[in-house]
Amino acid sequence: MILDNKVRFILGVVNGEIIVSNRKKAELLIELKQKGFTPMPRKGKSAEPQVAGANDDNSEGQEDDEQETVSRPVSVEGATWGDYEYLLSLPIGTLTLESVQKLLDEKAEKEKEYEILMGTPTKSLWLKDLDDFEKKLD
Repeated sequence: MILDNKVRFILGVVNGEIIVSNRKKAELLIELKQKGFTPMPRKGKSAEPQVAGANDDNSEGQEDDEQETVSRPVSVEGATWGDYEYLLSLPIGTLTLESVQKLLDEKAEKEKEYEILMGTPTKSLWLKDLDDFEKKLD
């Protein structure tokens, strides 16, 4: 799912369907959500809290974007900036058609691994895990 979303996002940026630069964070979050990109909330202590219905309007006057992000994370319709960080933190150099092909190849490889796992009986997987465990134990 992540690989699919990355491919769609990169193609959207490359084709001009998704404009990332020179816009408000809240607008970009809304667009990603409307276009069906799957939010992937960050896990752990660094995760931003999700606040349903919050927006990036600043009630204390004008502040720069860095201060706003630190004091109050941008959140729109229950999704936060961190939910789409896996897309929005992609380096500019990856916004190429070559990167899309590489991601598609990676996706095909993962699908092949998935099919192999799904075709393997659970008992065989369990026995293989036990063998691996015994090797590491020795």
